[in-house]
Amino acid sequence: MKHLYTFILSVIILCANAQAPLVQMPDTLKPLAKDTAWKLPGQFSISGSQTSLSNWQGGGQDNLSVISMFKFEPTYKKENHEWINKIDLKYGLVKPGDFRLYRKNIDQIFLLTKYNRNAFSKYWFYTTQADFRSQFAPGFNYAGDSIIGKATSDFMSPGYIQLLVGLDFKPVNYFTITFAPVAGKITVVNRQHLADEGAYGVKKASYDAQGNVITPGRNIRYEFGGRVIVKFKKDISKNVNLDSYLDLFSNYMYNPGNIDVVFNNTLNLKINKYFNASVTSQILYDDDIITKRDWDKDGKYESPADINGPRLQALTNIAVGFGFTF
Repeated sequence: MKHLYTFILSVIILCANAQAPLVQMPDTLKPLAKDTAWKLPGQFSISGSQTSLSNWQGGGQDNLSVISMFKFEPTYKKENHEWINKIDLKYGLVKPGDFRLYRKNIDQIFLLTKYNRNAFSKYWFYTTQADFRSQFAPGFNYAGDSIIGKATSDFMSPGYIQLLVGLDFKPVNYFTITFAPVAGKITVVNRQHLADEGAYGVKKASYDAQGNVITPGRNIRYEFGGRVIVKFKKDISKNVNLDSYLDLFSNYMYNPGNIDVVFNNTLNLKINKYFNASVTSQILYDDDIITKRDWDKDGKYESPADINGPRLQALTNIAVGFGFTF
């Protein structure tokens, strides 16, 4: 009898196990399907260079530099909707010769969010965009190994916040032109001594005969105008990618013919899985930014000869180092 009970119990257990796969798994326990509407490409790199000279008859100067770059571009696209986001950060330091102080050689914060919806054809989209541009750390003028005067720039000095509403024309996935007849630009200068000088286009302070401030300089300037943006991003050959961004802004209310220009280009060259090279070029022009240079070589930036009015600003950087994409 004991063996019969054991046999019956074994049959019940086997039958229960055989029926187990037929039991429906609760929906809450099912693995979530991956949302393929999101794309999350990004890039990080850090590079450095050192030049050391000893009895070098050709001339030159020792230097040490380090540059880091980070890009992240999460994009959501589904049916007639597209949401584009971008984070583009760059920061670099250089130590020339025997000088004690490290100095910035590149410093950028750029954030963007953009929404598109199909318009009257597959190549045209209604669009709205907000973007922000500034820097991480203060910038200074130098004479030898000494800082001259106060900071010439800093985080949010300036900071640019721009908004637009318009149309996108995208004939191919790597090329876009944005036409925005309605665009706003906000310039922020938090450092009061820069605001008092009227730096970066804000209204400067007013002074009495003794040089005392009567009315402090404004920290914010508002502009309303039109904007055109041209973007190109494509692998132009194997392991070589070009990312180009041209931004033009015209202020309807003040000198609309004087166009603000931001023209950024980055050429990325992939050497192998973990090493790459990049060439970065930035060109800026803003009619409201007064350029100062130490033309008379006195270590100061105060004489009339040092005030040059608006000028084209240019930066070029070549870097080779560790990097990866994701």
